[in-house]
Amino acid sequence: MGTQLAMFGGAPEVSTPFPHEVWPPPATPGELAEISWQRQKDISIKGRSGPIKDLEDEALAGLLDGRSQFCVSFNSGTSALLAAYVGLGVGPGDEVIGPALTFHAALSPCFLLGATVKLVDICRDNRCIDPEKVEKAISPKTKVVVAVHQWGHPADMGALKEICGRKGIKLLEDCSHAHGSRLNGQPCGTFGDVAIFSLQANKAVYAGEGGLLVTNHSEVHARATLLGHYRDRSRDELAGYPHARFWVTGFGQKFRMSPLNAVVARHALKRFPDIKAGRARCLTYLGERLAEIPFMETPAIRPGVDMGAWYGFKPLVKPGSLPGVHRSVLIEALSAEGVEVSAPSGGLLAREPLFAEPTDPIHGNPRSVIDYKPGDFPVAEHVESWALSLPTFYNPEADLKLIDQYIRAFEKVAQNAHKLSG
Repeated sequence: MGTQLAMFGGAPEVSTPFPHEVWPPPATPGELAEISWQRQKDISIKGRSGPIKDLEDEALAGLLDGRSQFCVSFNSGTSALLAAYVGLGVGPGDEVIGPALTFHAALSPCFLLGATVKLVDICRDNRCIDPEKVEKAISPKTKVVVAVHQWGHPADMGALKEICGRKGIKLLEDCSHAHGSRLNGQPCGTFGDVAIFSLQANKAVYAGEGGLLVTNHSEVHARATLLGHYRDRSRDELAGYPHARFWVTGFGQKFRMSPLNAVVARHALKRFPDIKAGRARCLTYLGERLAEIPFMETPAIRPGVDMGAWYGFKPLVKPGSLPGVHRSVLIEALSAEGVEVSAPSGGLLAREPLFAEPTDPIHGNPRSVIDYKPGDFPVAEHVESWALSLPTFYNPEADLKLIDQYIRAFEKVAQNAHKLSG
């Protein structure tokens, strides 16, 4: 390890050129052959058949241990979330409680339905919604609590289920980051009334764009299907349901997944066990080595947690450990050493105009909004200010050596931190 920081003319510690996280993996010959075959056979599947049916069945078995009865595919995770809210009957006047720091799509479909979003703080260790804050935020209007398994770490589902059961509130799981994640052996996606998985290109199981909704509740399944799958699928699956008369039109929308995306997702699902194992090995090692760095706080993993595919690796800079050094300067120094590092994208939802402006931008109606003041969400604010984003390594054969280079870069920055202040 050199002594001079690269940003001041020294040699970088990391010799591997960017990008260090190449994702998604290249297609296999079998995947390309099936895409080609499907292109010639049928590129518009209107019911539950072909690769759509296969993907849904395989996801129920491969991600959920067969614990959910229904699985419905959608053209995106956001569409699946909208369908979940419709399935739960969310509408004007209802409140939905969710985490203050997460991707906006976990909650933004509520605005289309005329519901109010109430944000609460997160837990520092797992970055998920804080059950104590949830209970304090509940009002007579609360219809749904949203548990986002942030970065793959399961939320405290025991506490959330107890609260929601006692209060008569529905529980929605956003598993967009949590493919394969488990809590005390139980798969994420099987705790709440309904759950969704995103299959967007960056996810561990990827379709390019796509989403899955899973539930054991027939009413949720029927309403979600009618939202996005009119005619064939609604006719075939919903006979005898209270809303079956709407099968021709559904609820007026079409959110079907392309069969080509389903083919990609099925092959990603086949590769998933190896990806999961590779990420676990690489990121466990990265966490162990990063814990040696005096200014870093590595992601915590609670007892009984299996992180599944680790959607992201987001350590924190310890408060006060680098006096006078802003995170942006630290990122600049690490980047100069060849580390692929950035600040995580997305900030507090309370600052976003969709959540904060007093006029509903969709319907033009006045609304109650989150009257956010600094200090309202202290944990979320700290994580927003001091988290780093590192690659989600998954190939031990190559990445363990690269991780060692990363650690040398962090060590060099630690030794020269006094030169970065001011």
